[in-house]
Amino acid sequence: MAMKKPELPLSVGRFLNFSTGRMNALCQKFLDPYELSLPQWVVLSCLWRERKLTVGALSDLVGTGLPATSRIVDRMVDRGLVLRRKHETDGRIMVVQLADKGNELRHLSDLHERVNAALFKGFTTEDRERTFDLLRRMQENAEKALEEPSA
Repeated sequence: MAMKKPELPLSVGRFLNFSTGRMNALCQKFLDPYELSLPQWVVLSCLWRERKLTVGALSDLVGTGLPATSRIVDRMVDRGLVLRRKHETDGRIMVVQLADKGNELRHLSDLHERVNAALFKGFTTEDRERTFDLLRRMQENAEKALEEPSA
């Protein structure tokens, strides 16, 4: 006897969570031939835009904590994708920059556009703009709600 699927409530969090999972899988499908993880691509993407960044700045841009970003960078250094050096004037600060091997992957810099094209297939330009606007507003609302005292 087939079990009936439970009826789930309409939840923005659930839809965003499931959509994010599918989107990450799509990104990974594009990156697998290059043996890159999505977090590694994000680091490379930041460095393709800025020549050098501190691990702290990368952490802010990538959206992960400093220890996680540092581990990602460690793996990338081991693979020869990036270099990590001490800052020229402050030896306490580590700076990350592209190695030649990481720069050779620059043709992947439009990955986000490829993923957007797949996700927005069948959408109008207005649909696309509205989606970004709504998601931006949801993020702002969530940030404001986090600043409010707990009930």
